[in-house]
Amino acid sequence: MSAKAIKIGILGSLTGPAAIFGTGNLAGATIAFEEANAAGGINGRQIEWISLDDESSPPKGIAAFKRLVEQEKVFAVFGPGSSAIGQALIPSFKASKTPVFISVFSTPAVTEPAVRTVFRTGPMNDRQQGIAIADYVIEHMKAKKISLIRQTDEYGKRGGEAVVGRLKELKVELANEEVFNLSDSDFTAQITRTIQAAPDVVIIYGYPNPSAIITRQAKQLGLKAKVMGANSAGSRKYPEIVGEAAAGTQNIITLQVLPEGDDPAAVKFRAAFEKRFPDLAKQGRPDLGDVLAYGGALAFNEALKRAGSNPTQDGFIKALESLKGFETGLTLPTTFSETQREGNVAARIVEVQSDLTRKMLPAIVRDQSAAK
Repeated sequence: MSAKAIKIGILGSLTGPAAIFGTGNLAGATIAFEEANAAGGINGRQIEWISLDDESSPPKGIAAFKRLVEQEKVFAVFGPGSSAIGQALIPSFKASKTPVFISVFSTPAVTEPAVRTVFRTGPMNDRQQGIAIADYVIEHMKAKKISLIRQTDEYGKRGGEAVVGRLKELKVELANEEVFNLSDSDFTAQITRTIQAAPDVVIIYGYPNPSAIITRQAKQLGLKAKVMGANSAGSRKYPEIVGEAAAGTQNIITLQVLPEGDDPAAVKFRAAFEKRFPDLAKQGRPDLGDVLAYGGALAFNEALKRAGSNPTQDGFIKALESLKGFETGLTLPTTFSETQREGNVAARIVEVQSDLTRKMLPAIVRDQSAAK
């Protein structure tokens, strides 16, 4: 850090299977940091950043984090963008005094137990999310018999365990549980067993692409159950990938507004994103990860501002802890405290309409056991 600049490390999967989230982490942060710089910086300092690609590989994520902290000597790290990388970095987080700000991935492993330097806002963690999904399908979708299809990785494992645990607490039958690998493309066996189990609702806990393919194949094979998805599958591309079978499906989503919607905050961000990243815009973005990262970076910038004209890493941590109900207009409000490292413990529900547009439903779901 110098008198005129503050250096931030942005870590994320820019290549590999988690690239949709790592590129979102970088794009959202870039827009927020550039906007802050254009407005005169943070307390007179320009934000500088260095971006490293972990290639969706935990060992490369560990090496990249080490480089940012030890060689680049960044003030804070923004990211990473995937649960598998975040989980692998826990020992590195614990050994470092460098603050880490997460706004895209959702494994609870990095915050339960809390690490003093690590903060997350945007997504609910997967334990909280799994509980909220289980509650929602019972209370709102009136499910009596539920099936679960989940990824085998850290993301699917944590979310799936939370769904199963909550259903046991509520004494609701889990009809069957199926797993898949992120790279899979044929889910006939899992879907066939699920159809035989005859559930009312199928919960799919996975990334956007496999979740969409499972939904499409399930309808082709004759699944009659309603489909409920986790946050990462709340992609605006989901209806397009699934096709007409997407109509009526629901997803939990940790945004205040939809990125493709006509809310003024969404319109403004979409225009800024499309101008700054035209190649990503051609891919149907901004999408979930882009918006989560931008909202997270706005909270990050606010804490930097509160840390004062001569910020220290310890002062930045205390400034983050002072955020209470911080609003971005795009993401759900952020609240931290001396003990709370999960900035958001709520989510909304999005439903795909018959014309394959998405609609935000009025319900707000949360883990009722979370600290307020």
